[in-house]
Parts: sequence; C-alpha cells; structure tokens
Amino acid sequence: MRFALIIALALAAGAYAQTKTENRLSGLEKRVTKVEKRVTKLEGGGVSPSPAVRQEPPEPANPIAVVFLRKVQQVGKSKAGIRLYLEFENLSRRRLFAFNGMLVFKDEKGAVIWRKPYGHTEPLAPGEKVEVSMGILTEQAKEYLKFVKARVVTAELEKQEVYGAE
Repeated sequence: MRFALIIALALAAGAYAQTKTENRLSGLEKRVTKVEKRVTKLEGGGVSPSPAVRQEPPEPANPIAVVFLRKVQQVGKSKAGIRLYLEFENLSRRRLFAFNGMLVFKDEKGAVIWRKPYGHTEPLAPGEKVEVSMGILTEQAKEYLKFVKARVVTAELEKQEVYGAE
C-alpha cells in the first residue's frame, strides 16, 4: 500500500510539474509572438514615430547670412574712401556669442573685389540681425577702384566659425 501511495504521489507530482511547465512554455510563446509582431511592424515601417520623438531640422552649414546693403563714397581733407554697410543674420536656432570667417565681396559678374578676415564678438540671438559698417581707403588703391567701378556688390562669409553657449 505504501508503494502504491508513493507511485500515485509521484505520478501526481509529474503531472503537476508537466502542467506547470506547459503553462510556462505557453506564456513564453505568447511573449515571443508579441515581440515578433513588433519587429515585423518596425521592419515594415508600419509604426510611426511617437510625437515625443520629433526630429529637429539640421543646423545650416553656414549659420550666418550676410547681405551687402550699400556703399557710400567719403572724401576727407587728406584721404578718400568708401564706407561699406553690411547686415549679418543668425540663421541657426541657438544663441551665438561670436563668429568669424572670411568676408568676400564680389561684383555683378562674380569676380572677387576684396577678401577680408572678419570677426564679430557681440551676442546674436536666433533670427537676430545686426548692421555693421567698415571702410576701405584709397591707400588700398586696387580694391578701392574695384568698389568704385562695381555697380552691384554682394558679400559672403566663408569659412565660418561660430561660438555658442552649448
């Protein structure tokens, strides 16, 4: 009788263990199926990114735009020159504390009139514009005469380096 009881308990324990194992396997299979469905959606592009994960547009390669506004002939007692007026605009989304680069002035045909290193050390907020002026004297005769002859002048800031807070 004891032997029969032991065999009955062993069979019952085996059946219980088998049921428990089957339950665990079926739960695992359900989880794997869910993961497979998610992966399939991601591979197929079926899932759109959540609104919290917005991609910001990239920063412009040259965050400073330059516009040539005008030139004004100035004549003094001993010297003559031209005053150049430019406008710089911060095209980036961040505050800039300084920038520098090579200012290149061109005539209406695209020929370079003058190249000048330029640095600006005042803060410039996103979208903010600042007007600056600079002069060229008759002592720089070649460049001065090119500015006098040019009907249309454009300006670019090449090799830009910007310095922000981040």
